[in-house]
Amino acid sequence: MSNKKLIFTIVAIIAVVATIEIYFGFLQKNEVANNVKVNGVFLAETKKINDFHLTDFNGKAFTSENLKGHWTMMFFGFTNCAMVCPTTMSALSGMYKELQKELPANQLPQVVMVSVDPDRDTQDRMKDYVTSFNSAFKGVRAEITETVALEKQLHIVAAKIEVDGQGTNQYTINHSAEILLFNPKGEVQAYLSYPHQAEQMAKDYRLIIKAIG
Repeated sequence: MSNKKLIFTIVAIIAVVATIEIYFGFLQKNEVANNVKVNGVFLAETKKINDFHLTDFNGKAFTSENLKGHWTMMFFGFTNCAMVCPTTMSALSGMYKELQKELPANQLPQVVMVSVDPDRDTQDRMKDYVTSFNSAFKGVRAEITETVALEKQLHIVAAKIEVDGQGTNQYTINHSAEILLFNPKGEVQAYLSYPHQAEQMAKDYRLIIKAIG
């Protein structure tokens, strides 16, 4: 066999093997997705995100690197929220306490609230608010341009609604209420739907980490 034919044969074999690997990888991912039934959307193809720069309530940087090495549940809200945020944070706390009873510390999710109202949500305000639900939780914020950029990446919607007859700083914010679950690679693995319940979230979390391994 000539060198050209040999090279062509090797290239063809590599292409076939690669196609088979992609095909069976696709089937495997879809099989996992079909078996993971959660209150929300489980992503067979995880979503990678670009780097971002936020600040936690202790003044430390919080970037995409802080999502790696562990699971993370992220919720977008604000401290002046009347109902959605406090009920969601309470549900997250209930979920966390339930998981603490059965999982080792290194399998517990990092729980993070991102402010959609950085104009009013100072670091101190975020700390008081978030830790009032659970001392293990983190609150992070950034200037509005950085916040909006992250929202767009993650398909989160937040819109300021002025309150009639009130001052210029009196407004509410309509925002997405899903909870994003990031895997230890820092990629979005699932969106958990509102309304959130502690037992259901704990069940969904256990199911997902078991399926992913």
